Amino acid sequence: MKWPDDTLNAIRTRDDLARFLSDLAEDIRDGRLSPENTTTDAFIDAAGRWTGSMDGFFQNVMKEPVPETPDWALVAAIFRAALVYE
Repeated sequence: MKWPDDTLNAIRTRDDLARFLSDLAEDIRDGRLSPENTTTDAFIDAAGRWTGSMDGFFQNVMKEPVPETPDWALVAAIFRAALVYE
């Protein structure tokens, strides 16, 4: 799958995902990224809602169906989406 964001395209392994998540946290701490969902429960809720409705994202943005088997990049996309999904 080809993500519209090269950062996600670079995530192929569990170690890549771990680095991505650490970098994401650092971006928030340093103010380079301002999350919409600032509490743990809001973040987890947004992750669940985005995951439940990502069919529209895949249809409209990715132009392909949601993968049957998620990969590390999809897990990263869920985390990233949860920061801003309302």
